[in-house]
Amino acid sequence: MAKDENERIRRIINIQYVKIKRLAAIGSLLLLAINLSFTMYPYIEFRFPEYTLGIPRAYVGVPIIFILIMFIIWVCSHIYTNTMEMYRTESLANIIYNPYQVYAFQPFWEMWWRDVYVPQMKSQVTVLKNLYKKETDEEEKEYLQKEIKFLDSEVEKIKNWLDLGFIPKKDFPKHLKKYYITNKEKRL
Repeated sequence: MAKDENERIRRIINIQYVKIKRLAAIGSLLLLAINLSFTMYPYIEFRFPEYTLGIPRAYVGVPIIFILIMFIIWVCSHIYTNTMEMYRTESLANIIYNPYQVYAFQPFWEMWWRDVYVPQMKSQVTVLKNLYKKETDEEEKEYLQKEIKFLDSEVEKIKNWLDLGFIPKKDFPKHLKKYYITNKEKRL
């Protein structure tokens, strides 16, 4: 068996394992509810009529108990997560690590923008200014002037972001504005 074949088999097994792992919590919950339904039914069997529309009472009672148990579990989980805020740190982490919701600069990226990107942009502006001085064609000079102006404005905009520590809502891309975390416009 070749190394690529081993990797392919390992990948297939891992994918199946992840699928099973994700489904295990839901499957476990369903099995728990089914087990409780069948366990509780004999204790409350007398509350259901013997036949409902020709269907034996067990076929009606067990599903009703199952639905009630699932509803109680859902209400408890809602109270646990939302009212008691038991997963506040995890939900905050989801917000912070979601690339479409983060607008505050993390230290690595702030350093990269300050030490790599902005100096690179400035050097491009310098090159364009030197080309502008040497250029004789008016059309080309106009184009270079427009590019110099654009790059200067971009450098100033990025410097402003770095000084603030976040990207202000006005500079946020239009297609991503719906993901902007807060209207307070401050660093997390």
